[in-house]
Amino acid sequence: AVVSTQSTGKLRQRDANAMSKASWRITVRQLESLIRLSEAMAKMVCDETVKVNHVKEAFRLLSKSIIRVETPDINLEEDINAHTETEADMDTEEGDNLRITFEEYRKISNMLILHMREFEEKNKEGSGAGALKKQQLVDWYLQQIEQDIEGEQEMIAKKIVTEKVLDRLVKVDSVLLEIEGGSEDPAVDADPYLVVHPNYIVE
Repeated sequence: AVVSTQSTGKLRQRDANAMSKASWRITVRQLESLIRLSEAMAKMVCDETVKVNHVKEAFRLLSKSIIRVETPDINLEEDINAHTETEADMDTEEGDNLRITFEEYRKISNMLILHMREFEEKNKEGSGAGALKKQQLVDWYLQQIEQDIEGEQEMIAKKIVTEKVLDRLVKVDSVLLEIEGGSEDPAVDADPYLVVHPNYIVE
């Protein structure tokens, strides 16, 4: 029993060291699997007692069976052609901030999309557009996280990341759609209305 518990502890520690990208989480079910597998190992050699070597072999097999699927970090510049020239002179520190984890990208995306869906639902019967502009979405998101932001530099970095997330949702993921206003004013084109693709389902 002690060896089984220690073996499960090793699996949990390994899972914790795998950061947040591992899709597998070690729970009490793995302890139950380890016990059953240890018992099966003992029965294979006609042994009525589960011994330490049976538990160790079960641990080895269970470790091999655990599959971790890595989700790579998101490069917010990837496949996005817009804005690259205006930000080409960004320094290394700011450039590094344009790479975020998949979990952070999904969190920001879901917050923005859910807010857009709620806004569209509330305004679909009205005379307005029923859509939000890109800058309105950026401002809203920054308001939601302002208590976690320390200083102007971090605020600027978060603003850039949020803008890039929206760009990627439009240009790479095709989750958001830009509503063309047909304006000849470049300032208007730089701040388009955005809507969620009708077929998209938030995970």
